[in-house]
Amino acid sequence: MSKVEISNPPDVARGLTYDHVARAGDFVFVAGQIAKDPEGNWVEGGPTEQARAVYANIDRVLAHVGASKADIVKVNTILVDWNDKDPVTAVRLEYFGDLRPPHTGTIVAALGFPEIRMEVEIIIYAPRQETLS
Repeated sequence: MSKVEISNPPDVARGLTYDHVARAGDFVFVAGQIAKDPEGNWVEGGPTEQARAVYANIDRVLAHVGASKADIVKVNTILVDWNDKDPVTAVRLEYFGDLRPPHTGTIVAALGFPEIRMEVEIIIYAPRQETLS
């Protein structure tokens, strides 16, 4: 029996070939979030609008696993256009405020669909709450 729990937040558009969340012990690994709304529609606009949509999905994932931004221990941002770096970074810094979790940024030639300008994946540290009997 696997000790990894796989799940999908009900208010994040399902992936076609993957699940969004894998909990392994006290760590939660989250698939790259893209700019889709909860109904699965692409979010129109440039890098700022897409980044805001991505971080809205991250908020939904955090709520799903009972965590907060302060529990994020790693952020990976993947972009397809170098020119998106500054506006996407501005949204990330706005989102985290004074928090500065470790971050890696990567520029690639393409992602899974032409509509995707960026993905952000995170790792969360969310210790399970012990119950007293």
